[in-house]
Amino acid sequence: MSVLVRIGRTKAILCGGRWTCADPRLEERLQSCLEIWIQKTGGPPIGNDDPDKFAAEATSRELGFDVLLNSRPKRRLAGSAYLAKRQIRLPF
Repeated sequence: MSVLVRIGRTKAILCGGRWTCADPRLEERLQSCLEIWIQKTGGPPIGNDDPDKFAAEATSRELGFDVLLNSRPKRRLAGSAYLAKRQIRLPF
């Protein structure tokens, strides 16, 4: 686990740049918000010690959730997950 958040009565986990939640609609909304944030800002700074925590804190402002717990992820997993998401998507 990397970051555990609470949205209302539901909890979700962000690990390696991917949200997991028991509510599929909420999970989709969280993932969509994360991807839009990454496309707008470039995501967490390269070399950040805890990119999942940085991303959760940044998106929490938009979605209004609380970060409950945080544990450091494996550096390779988290770093490579966000590098892949930074790629620009072209519409062709």
